[in-house]
Amino acid sequence: MTLRRLLTLISITAVALPCAAAAQRTPTLPVLRARAATPDAGIKVFVATGSVRLIAWDRDSIVVRGRVAASDRFFFAHGTGKSSYKLGVEPRRIDGPQGPSDLVINVPRRARLSVKAVDAPITAEGVGGWFYTVSGAIRLSGAAEDVEAESISGDVDLDLASMVLKARTGRGHMVVRGSPQDVDASTIGGPLDIATSTILRGRFGSVTGNIRYAATPAAGSVFEFSDHAGTVDIVLPRSASSRLELSSVSGAIANGFSQVRPASTAARTLTVRIGAGDAHMTVRTFKGGIRLLPQ
Repeated sequence: MTLRRLLTLISITAVALPCAAAAQRTPTLPVLRARAATPDAGIKVFVATGSVRLIAWDRDSIVVRGRVAASDRFFFAHGTGKSSYKLGVEPRRIDGPQGPSDLVINVPRRARLSVKAVDAPITAEGVGGWFYTVSGAIRLSGAAEDVEAESISGDVDLDLASMVLKARTGRGHMVVRGSPQDVDASTIGGPLDIATSTILRGRFGSVTGNIRYAATPAAGSVFEFSDHAGTVDIVLPRSASSRLELSSVSGAIANGFSQVRPASTAARTLTVRIGAGDAHMTVRTFKGGIRLLPQ
């Protein structure tokens, strides 16, 4: 074998091996349907069990890939023109069982989505709309103008750059990060973690779950935290600029900023000013404790 042929073989092998490995990591799903769509098309999606993933792209079309359980059938219907679609998976018989089906759907970036599942996890990247699942997890990321997400018992992970964000979960763990601006988020018994400094208006609540805010509040931002029996932790850097009004009916209030003197020393009520007090944070609990902690 000549030196030139040997080098050529080595080059081909070096390229082929990574490509083969990548193909094994992300297997190609068969295309179920493809349709043209307007950039702001309204799209309803239903997958009861299995998984559904939605990915934004800069094309005026909808492409659905996936695998459908043998007991079910895939449907794709459209309304007038190319501006409204309804797609998903349903049982072949009305009273028949449903198996797990997995869909990966590319949609126009400005599409208006309504996604519903039972126990299927929902993942969306760069798209906005309404996302609901009973017990599955919801994971949303990327830029989206308006997002509403709800899972009765599943975890909710929100890593979004959005103007308006509303989210609910019952027993699931909710995480708010990314760069949202207006956020309204709550749980019933699950923990709620907020880890972003871009929020300008935030409302966070729980019944028995713990709430933890760990970030630097933006200048001029307004926050409201409320919890019945869970603990609320406000973790701020010492360089933060915020005015905090903390109150609890029967829970303890702890001020970890030892160098900061409270403006009010009334029982279970504390007003603290850190720096210039540019942000305003109100924390209220009934039985739960409140802890103001340095980062």
